Amino acid sequence: MRARLQAAAVIVALAATVAGCGDDDPPSAPASAAAPSPAATPSAPAFDPPTRFGPTGTALGEARPGDVLLRGTTAFVAGDARTTVVDVAGGRQLSVLTPKQAPITRNPAAAGHRPVLIDPSGRPTVVVPYAVEIPASGTVASRQAVELLVIDATDGRLTTTVTVDAKPAEGDFSLVAADPVRVVGGRGTAVVLGIGKQVTVVVDVSTGNTLWRDDDFAASALLGDTVVGLTAPDARYRRSVTGLALLDGAERWSALSVADAELAAAGPSFVVAVGRQNDGKRFYALVKKDGTLVNRTTGEYRVGLRCAYDEAAVTVCALGNSEPLFALDSTTGDDLWQLPATGRRAPRMTAAWHGAVYGTVNGAAVVLDARTGLDRSVSPGVAPVAVTAHGGLAADPSDGGTMVFHPALG
Repeated sequence: MRARLQAAAVIVALAATVAGCGDDDPPSAPASAAAPSPAATPSAPAFDPPTRFGPTGTALGEARPGDVLLRGTTAFVAGDARTTVVDVAGGRQLSVLTPKQAPITRNPAAAGHRPVLIDPSGRPTVVVPYAVEIPASGTVASRQAVELLVIDATDGRLTTTVTVDAKPAEGDFSLVAADPVRVVGGRGTAVVLGIGKQVTVVVDVSTGNTLWRDDDFAASALLGDTVVGLTAPDARYRRSVTGLALLDGAERWSALSVADAELAAAGPSFVVAVGRQNDGKRFYALVKKDGTLVNRTTGEYRVGLRCAYDEAAVTVCALGNSEPLFALDSTTGDDLWQLPATGRRAPRMTAAWHGAVYGTVNGAAVVLDARTGLDRSVSPGVAPVAVTAHGGLAADPSDGGTMVFHPALG
């Protein structure tokens, strides 16, 4: 099927946690930073997956569509200056959390604060990254850093914050790249952090210690205990797809050297890669945890790769803004379907969850079956960017900067 895409990337499960600190409880936040204990909230209707949403909903705060996380009935909305945690079932704000240092917001269009869920020692935790500026003190000049908000996912309380100094040569975070500070993933208490275009840092969020740092490697995904990413470009602008050990950053394998490479995280089994070979032809491949390449195919593959794992069995990927869109079995990598197809258009994907793909066609919301690609609902109400059985988050059409929770109706 891929050959038809012509027109159209912890430490060894940290053995549960990092050795030497696995059973220690993370430090508690000051009382002033903690949210009050949540009271009982009314139960919300649940549909797995939802295919219809209420036309109106609860405004949750300002954030970009990619900077939100929905877990059950708890929404984490990461704006430029603060993260708001809301119980969407009861409409209650659980907490408003801010970095200790001043967030860098001089160029908001280039910032990113995508919340990522990790699960150290069975305690679901949300990590939100912020680029911050530490003010000058005495003879020490001001400097930039990354501050991680570490949040208890069950009640929205701030557990701790972790500050990671930036590489001075990276300059202004807000101008370095489209998504300059990002949490790639985590295992146990180890979190993989990307800074700028090609800096990767792995941090133990329970201790605040930096486990390792590589200034010439851009992490794209965490497969088991292997960090998969791209090395810095050489003199010919070629980069190597490489796997590093989560424990210490040691190189485990280097799969291939390519130009114009893009990697997209695609679930627990593989990373999707597109790029240009030595002969100048564009190619597509899946990269597994051990560096094995499978389903490699050449073709006119567009730039702009992005993938979404439905947290069940399917990975859906897009090339470019709207087409082509294709789906893979998230375990085997086998092709499932592709759009556009004869008589059918490709939607612009906004999310995928539990067997459903959400998106828009010419601005109208639609839901596809993730396994077959067939239309599942042609009038779902909204095209959510984050979904659970209870509903979805979508941008307010009258104010694209405000996120709204739309309850599931079916």
